[in-house]
Amino acid sequence: MKTTSTIKQLITLCLLTACFACASKQPQEPEVVGANQVSKESIPQKATAKSDTIDVKADEAKGYEISTYDYPQYADIDQHKEKLKQLSDNRVFLAIHSKLIPTLNERHQKYFRSNSTYELLSFAKGDLFQNAKDDHAFIAYDKARQRILILVYNDLTNKYYELYRDLKIKDRLKSAECNYGADLDYGLGEEINYLMEYLIKKPESYLESSPCKIADLAKDETFVIADGCLLKQVAKTSLKNSLCISTSSVYNNWKCLKYDALKNEFYIYYAQAYAD
Repeated sequence: MKTTSTIKQLITLCLLTACFACASKQPQEPEVVGANQVSKESIPQKATAKSDTIDVKADEAKGYEISTYDYPQYADIDQHKEKLKQLSDNRVFLAIHSKLIPTLNERHQKYFRSNSTYELLSFAKGDLFQNAKDDHAFIAYDKARQRILILVYNDLTNKYYELYRDLKIKDRLKSAECNYGADLDYGLGEEINYLMEYLIKKPESYLESSPCKIADLAKDETFVIADGCLLKQVAKTSLKNSLCISTSSVYNNWKCLKYDALKNEFYIYYAQAYAD
């Protein structure tokens, strides 16, 4: 009987010790991935909720370009947005999106799945941030804000940014007195609206030519530098890694930007109009 009692006491002691150990164990904090420790297998970045307004005065004071979308008082903006919405409602953008998404790698597909209000319309890839990486630029329609977006992906940091908001733009051609007008995202929207009737009939026609490139202007025959406006401070040997946006669906009109790593911003340094 004494042996049985001793065994019971040992079992009871073991159970109490195990319960105490479980109760004392603290839950582990999730690992924080630092800016220089970005995991390529991490959950894709989801765009934070964007306000419909930005601090226009502050950005203007710093010399940054402001998207027309951020001037709600602009007379034609409601009509512009309504046309884009009609194209989305008619599944035009979805048809284009569905063609493009399978051509992206899984990382970018996950990003667009996690940002379900974005409808992809075009993309380009190249060493945009000048780190010998596979960076990307995307043109998308945001159903939530009813506007065209220009998004860029930095492969080194594994992050996506919206131009005009997350990464600012300066137009250095203004000092060269050869500014070609319209901002890039709103201008893209205007060109899409211009093609509205045709796109409703044949959405895939938008894929026949891409409105964005990451290019070397010196090697791409699209760009006729002799007829365009090139910032004087930029050498003709430094024209690669440029993000170029088409500003016309009819003419060979483009604006090109480069990334300034020191200032963490983009700047417009080349433009051409009617350059055939």
